[in-house]
Amino acid sequence: MPAKEWSPIRIKRNAILSAWLLSLLPLASCSGAGESGEPVQLTFWTTTSPAETTFFRNRIDAFMEDHPGIQVRIEQHEFPFATNEFKTAVLGDQSVDVFRADNTWIPEYAELEILYPLDELSPASRFGGYVPSAMEPLRYRNRLYGLPSVLEVPALLYNKRMLSEAGFQAPPATMDELLAMAKKLTGSSRYGMFVTEDSYYALPYLWAFGGGMITEEGKIEIASEDSRRALAFMVRLREEGVTQPYADFTDWYNRMVGDFADGRSAMIMNGPWAIGDIRSTGGQFRNNDYLGIAPMPKGPKGQGSPIGGHSLVINKYSAHPNESLELIAYLTDSETQVRQSLAFKTLPTQTAAYADKRLAQDKIVQGFKKQLDTAKARPALPEGSALFRDFTHNLSAILLGKVSVEEGTRNIEADWKDLLD
Repeated sequence: MPAKEWSPIRIKRNAILSAWLLSLLPLASCSGAGESGEPVQLTFWTTTSPAETTFFRNRIDAFMEDHPGIQVRIEQHEFPFATNEFKTAVLGDQSVDVFRADNTWIPEYAELEILYPLDELSPASRFGGYVPSAMEPLRYRNRLYGLPSVLEVPALLYNKRMLSEAGFQAPPATMDELLAMAKKLTGSSRYGMFVTEDSYYALPYLWAFGGGMITEEGKIEIASEDSRRALAFMVRLREEGVTQPYADFTDWYNRMVGDFADGRSAMIMNGPWAIGDIRSTGGQFRNNDYLGIAPMPKGPKGQGSPIGGHSLVINKYSAHPNESLELIAYLTDSETQVRQSLAFKTLPTQTAAYADKRLAQDKIVQGFKKQLDTAKARPALPEGSALFRDFTHNLSAILLGKVSVEEGTRNIEADWKDLLD
């Protein structure tokens, strides 16, 4: 961001931060375990589900067999609370070496200087096998702060049967085609496209029309003509009656999944995390080949989908950063990625995993892989989560017709200026 005058609030925040960091100096300088010949002890905090945690335990057991000098203790933490627990642990005197973090948390951690830069531990060549777009969210101010464990990228999910019956042999490739096909797919008991108020799902529209949220340098783009044109297109989808027939966005995720699974909607935008929910409903995608996956449609000025996921990071004050790097490299290598994808339909973060014979014919994994070619990272800012909260609140008002696109984007811009200042 451009240089700013130092406000009392910013001075106070940095003073508090400095005090926290100074209190950690004894922790940072303590001698590492293993000097007496005993195995190094690592603590790994994960935010996974119980089933995924069991998977990690099994892989960690295999890691310890290959690395007899390292012992790893795994702890499961609830996702919503884990980020504050991790910051408290690092800025206190609790033992944690490796943490599974949501990618949106990493810029804040890097700003707080509580993560170990991996490029201080190993040359960049060691990280060349990862999907390039998976690494983008893990860089902050030209430093690498984690290794990607799970990739998340929404794509266009569509009902092959419904499109075929309407005379379409392929999904829409452009936003104009999306609108035209949605019109033809809308009838008395079905509609063409689900549109949500969640601003995360608005990014493909923004990028298709050449708009954006905010640059990493702090330039706000949400009120630009291109961004307004994108949001106006979303409004047009609703005004033309080709989206869900509900008065508001109450329980939108379950409605989206339920309508799509039951054949009431022909197309939705969602990620690999939704596949299990779609198939578990008992709808028409459980045991047949009706589910189609395609990249987000192009617009007049671009194409893209937000890439996200979870990554493994190292506590800046770990006494064993090198051993921690060995652990996170093992838990994100190609073999682990293939096994993880087979078990949970997650997207691998290693390029070689997609060519592995165990995944090469997997229609779900390979379908989402096509979207990775046009995936884009979200703004890498410590205030990232708050930006989306303001965006979603105002986007809801825009889509429900409570404010105009122009007024709504001005409101978002004003909220973001206050937040960033």
